[in-house]
Amino acid sequence: MAFGTASRLWDEAARETATREVACRAGCFGCCIGLFEISLAEAALVRDGVAALPEDVRADVLSRARRIVTESVRAFPGDAERGLLDPERTEAADDAYFEVVADRACPMLELPSGRCRIYAARPITCRTYGFAWAKDGAVIHPPCGLNLPGATAGRQLQTSIDIGRVDEAMDIAEELAAELGLDPEVESTIAHAVVGSAFGPRLG
Repeated sequence: MAFGTASRLWDEAARETATREVACRAGCFGCCIGLFEISLAEAALVRDGVAALPEDVRADVLSRARRIVTESVRAFPGDAERGLLDPERTEAADDAYFEVVADRACPMLELPSGRCRIYAARPITCRTYGFAWAKDGAVIHPPCGLNLPGATAGRQLQTSIDIGRVDEAMDIAEELAAELGLDPEVESTIAHAVVGSAFGPRLG
């Protein structure tokens, strides 16, 4: 499955690094600020992770997710109630929305520990962040600014995560889409995935 593949690729990239090249550690949560697109399969995994949380923790996650959804509803390029981004949205609308939520902490972030409350059910972006992303032998996204300081483009590529291998492993979206009556290509955000009506019964 894509999620396990993503985690293995991060571990493989980490083994290519030297001491002090990687700053990632428990409690480092700069990458947990700001929302981003997630796939249908990721939305389903996130919801399962939230559903399994203790009641009080789940209530806090849902409260924070609802607050983000409510505060950003006017800019959301899609159906905020259902939690679905419009597949026909413009790049400008996309950029405008994600700029609005760029300073919002992920509702899964536990503070002050800086740990993820659904770590085992986190999206692929979270599993692969930190190293450069590469596809077809070229870097398409740089590493975290705290990792590989001063690294050349070649070094970034050498320690990169091949996103193409993750794409090939994304094999469950069609089955989920059929169950939910959705297009397998739909996208959401972490906040919308847990409170949106499109992804199953309300979590609370």
